[in-house]
Amino acid sequence: MSSIVLEPTVLQWARKRAGLNPAALALKVIGKGGTPERVREWERTGELTFRHAELIAEKTHTPVGYLFLQAPPIEKLPISDFRTVGDEPCPVTQNLLDIIYEAQRRQEWYRNYLIESGGQPLSFVGKISIDTQVEQAAKDICDTFKIGPRLSTTSQDWKTNLLLHVEALEERGVLVMRSASLGPTRKLSVKEFRGFALCDPYAPIIFVNTSDSQGAQLFTMAHELVHICIGESAVSNLQKTYAPAHRVESFCNAVAAEMLLPLRQLISAWDEQADVTAQIQRFSARYKVSTLVVIRRARDAGFLTQSSFNARFRSEFARLRALNKGKRPPFYSTRNARVGNRMVRAIIGSTLEGKTLYRDAMHMLGLKSANVFHTFAKKIGYSSN
Repeated sequence: MSSIVLEPTVLQWARKRAGLNPAALALKVIGKGGTPERVREWERTGELTFRHAELIAEKTHTPVGYLFLQAPPIEKLPISDFRTVGDEPCPVTQNLLDIIYEAQRRQEWYRNYLIESGGQPLSFVGKISIDTQVEQAAKDICDTFKIGPRLSTTSQDWKTNLLLHVEALEERGVLVMRSASLGPTRKLSVKEFRGFALCDPYAPIIFVNTSDSQGAQLFTMAHELVHICIGESAVSNLQKTYAPAHRVESFCNAVAAEMLLPLRQLISAWDEQADVTAQIQRFSARYKVSTLVVIRRARDAGFLTQSSFNARFRSEFARLRALNKGKRPPFYSTRNARVGNRMVRAIIGSTLEGKTLYRDAMHMLGLKSANVFHTFAKKIGYSSN
């Protein structure tokens, strides 16, 4: 079998971009007989067969043409990137690019669908400025969507609370998409990103990485909702809750924290004589928010010194990460969660009315056949007759 010679640094880039070590890539490309030494040889000399190059492209989710470049391409996200690891920007992976592109394709379809149906722009998109006072911004958003403590403190459990917030946002026109992966083998990393927002006056989208805990997902959703309300698309992760280097992120974090645990409510109910750790757990359970949010709010209220806050935040961040590490969330909880209830119903309705091709609908919904489409449609209350 004839060989080709590619740029070694491009081969290394493709593997690392997919989050694979040499042993993992060898197994995917060659099979059980593959060794990491074989991959290292490819990456040292650039010499391999065209078939192996095709398989590398397939298994690393890289366009095959990229492998023939003379240097690794510089990829940038199509939206603002506020993610950090320590004090450095996060690398861009194919998983993150693909999930954003997938959401953008759905957003474009839904925007056109709404305009053709006579839909009107949503008044809350871009309504708030980052110069707005934090407490006022939080109140305006909670009142607009009827969310926050009014739901959290009356919900039976964390899952119910999260779902009620999702329903409240979708009721007002925000498309909420939640998933932990792009497929059975493409898990989305919480370390890389927790969520993103795609602003649009007709079809704003919030995506939440469900590899996170339910309390953390709620904060992510609130944070991305603030992005929608200030009119700025962005992707983020929660490494530093105060995010001093990014004014927009700092504002979104502050407003999200106030939305979920208002400072005045914390101050009035805080018991300075009680154990601080017990207090944090108590507020976390009552408001169904992450303990990281409570720690931040305690610092905002002056109940924690800066040094105590730093120590507690680092310790709790590490504890929560370890708690979630190794968990394998299902490919999807429901298809509605992955695509969003509002969009699922729009796609199915439009298809059954003959306005959208079955091919396009199945692609957007991730379905394999028309029979599966009709079964799914019936399951959520649509008749194909």
